[in-house]
Amino acid sequence: MAMACDGDIANEEIKEIKNIVANEIYFMGYDFEEQLKITIKNIKVNVKNAINQYLQEIATNGLNEHQEILLIEVLLRIILADEKVEESEIKFLQMVKAKLKIDEQTLTVKFPHHIEFLMDFNNYGLHEEFTNEISI
Repeated sequence: MAMACDGDIANEEIKEIKNIVANEIYFMGYDFEEQLKITIKNIKVNVKNAINQYLQEIATNGLNEHQEILLIEVLLRIILADEKVEESEIKFLQMVKAKLKIDEQTLTVKFPHHIEFLMDFNNYGLHEEFTNEISI
């Protein structure tokens, strides 16, 4: 969903997803190609609805701290992959972060070079739904 927030699913973002799955032990053996195709298709049908459904799933998944840190790491890598960080991507990151139990201090220690993206200066985490108008 992070790759769709700016209205452009960049090739660099897809390459980064493939890189993450291929090289991170947590995803070893995970067959993601079909799921990625389905997700991109759902995004293209109704991006805002797909993003909001994802946000609801994050809130109810009951991730442990390690999984939450991994989720933030993956989101940051996708957001940074095309070397263009859009406000809508930061909003999405903040909305995801607000659904997690992990505290700011842990995130700051884990991702010290990305504090400007992790601090919610605009109170995006208070939003219940992603409302940006996006077309892909």
